[in-house]
Amino acid sequence: MSGHENVFRLGAVPDLYCRPVIYGIENPEGPALAGLSFETAGVNTERLLQDELDAGLIGPIDFARNSSDFGLYPSIGVASRYESRTAVLCLHQNLRKITSIAVGVVSSSDIILAKIILSEKFEQDVTIVPVIGSVEQMLSKADAALLAGNAALSSPWNGPKLDLIDEWTDMTELPFVHLMCAARKDKQKKEIASLLLSSQKQGTASLSLIASQHARTFTFPAEVLEGQLERYEYGFGDEARQGIGEFFRYAFYLGILPDVPEIEVFD
Repeated sequence: MSGHENVFRLGAVPDLYCRPVIYGIENPEGPALAGLSFETAGVNTERLLQDELDAGLIGPIDFARNSSDFGLYPSIGVASRYESRTAVLCLHQNLRKITSIAVGVVSSSDIILAKIILSEKFEQDVTIVPVIGSVEQMLSKADAALLAGNAALSSPWNGPKLDLIDEWTDMTELPFVHLMCAARKDKQKKEIASLLLSSQKQGTASLSLIASQHARTFTFPAEVLEGQLERYEYGFGDEARQGIGEFFRYAFYLGILPDVPEIEVFD
């Protein structure tokens, strides 16, 4: 396959919510000419910059910090709203104030979201503490533990939680964008856009199959995972763009971003 001139290199993330986007590439009805790899959104961003990927699924902050180099493929993305169980803070019992958050392998966008929510809704400024380990180990080092993606879904933590997506929706009435598909502005190709859109359409029509394929990874039955997948919105329409714009404005207001980046979407 590597010798085919139409093969392109796509960087995905391993989280469940990404699977419908890449379903038609992983399970093609016809030839899907893609070299598929799974890394964090941050690694995908670096690989795009180094021309090791032709397209990559990245988070909002990854895009914002590289918006002069990146554009976005139209109609490709993942968002959620309300209690989507995709980014949560696990809390100590009877906690009154959060001054520190333990984080493991999570995206910079999830960390910034936590900072925005705690600052805007709870008037609390927090310190980020890197900790690799269980929720209990994380909470031994900080007031709260941030879990996102597959880790948020599979965690056995039964203590109090704060669902950050629910808080974001309550605050903005907009969805939170988890992933968009970016490419370097000088490398975008219309055939990649077509293949990605076809893949995502196949995936959103195959949620039950995706849930069955990945049920062993989690402690839930396939029907529970299917219900989880139904919480997500696939595409990159007007509300998603408004949501990401609002996210950028909050990040700028808090001094996290130097400016509010322009969102360039390829034709």
